Amino acid sequence: MDNRKAYNSNNNSKHESRHPCFNNYDFHSAVIHLPMVSECNIDYSEDSFRGHCCGDSLKASCNRVLTPHEAMERLYEAKRTIPNLTVAAISGPGEPLADFDTVKETLKAIRQTYPEMLLCLSTNGLLLPIYASHLISLGVNFITVTVNTVSPETGAKLYNYITYLGRRYYGEEGSNILLQNQISGITYLASMGISVRMNIAAIKGRNDHEIPDLVGMARDCGCKLTNILLQPAGRKQDYNGLEAYSGDELNGLRRECETILPQSYYCKPCNADTVETLNTRLSLDFDEPVGNREEDRRPDSVHYRFAVCSRNGTLTDQHFGHAAKFYIYDFEDGVITFLEGRPIEQYCHGSLEDKEDGRIYKLIKAIEDCNCVICMRIGICPSEALKEKNIDVYTTYNLIEDGIREAVNRLYSGLSVDV
Repeated sequence: MDNRKAYNSNNNSKHESRHPCFNNYDFHSAVIHLPMVSECNIDYSEDSFRGHCCGDSLKASCNRVLTPHEAMERLYEAKRTIPNLTVAAISGPGEPLADFDTVKETLKAIRQTYPEMLLCLSTNGLLLPIYASHLISLGVNFITVTVNTVSPETGAKLYNYITYLGRRYYGEEGSNILLQNQISGITYLASMGISVRMNIAAIKGRNDHEIPDLVGMARDCGCKLTNILLQPAGRKQDYNGLEAYSGDELNGLRRECETILPQSYYCKPCNADTVETLNTRLSLDFDEPVGNREEDRRPDSVHYRFAVCSRNGTLTDQHFGHAAKFYIYDFEDGVITFLEGRPIEQYCHGSLEDKEDGRIYKLIKAIEDCNCVICMRIGICPSEALKEKNIDVYTTYNLIEDGIREAVNRLYSGLSVDV
């Protein structure tokens, strides 16, 4: 047996307990994302993906990329202030392997300076067969590969072209090169004992019919788990004719695929320059050291209570008038705590013009201890009635805890909350 394989096989099961993206139950360990590369080698179809996406195809953009020296400075500061930081990840905002020299220098410096740190890299997989053995030699513990189709035909609808070894390949030809490289790279890494996860962007009308087959392919290649994500990311509305999965639909798809391979339920798209746990974002960008910026500290000292409209307790995906209960959350000292599901009388059954004895005021009475209602949409009349009682309104379609943090920042800053 290859000595590298023996080492990775013996250690990665232990390491997985310290990487929240590979452990559904680890809400303590934190990951720092270091933005090292801006270029991408895949041109994504705009009618399938929201905006220009690289790396794992779901990463949001960041303020700027770092040099290896700046990345080490950032990591030093983060480790000094965040004791639960266990993973250093390179995941964008472009494709990390498109500038491997920069990535190699950074990973080598981290491994030499912080041998206890777990190393993670996210990639679209196009260049994995070329660099997989190098990543192993550098001590990378975890690889996430985004694979969105099992067929070149579907891939031709998702990608305009790929740039591979100095040449552009279009349509099914390019998609087939990408797919074969993804399969080859994942299979090799898994055979060497590396923990590999497959990210899948679930796109209605594009690749949704292939999701179970993708999960099956991930299993056959040796992946530990798959992470099925919303696309268009973070929005319910149509995007160029595409509608995102609802939270119920997405979790139903995950449960269906759970019989094939373990699924990630809490991992979500994240910026390429954040420090975060599964449920808490600890920093927003790289302009200043973690914990030193005023906006990083201010909300942690306040206390707010939220009434959230959600159909499944995961996403803020429900209209205010359709809610039969509120999910009640507290935000205090930077920590979000779920308190209870509070049943209410559904508002849309009543008249929009009811006065003090009407349904809206009975509903307000039920949440008078709350500072803000968070929902996907709300009518003008109930919104005004809530504000009359000093209850703010924040509208979003997002994961509940992300929506709460957005609302906290606006509440604290004094900005208009109703957006």
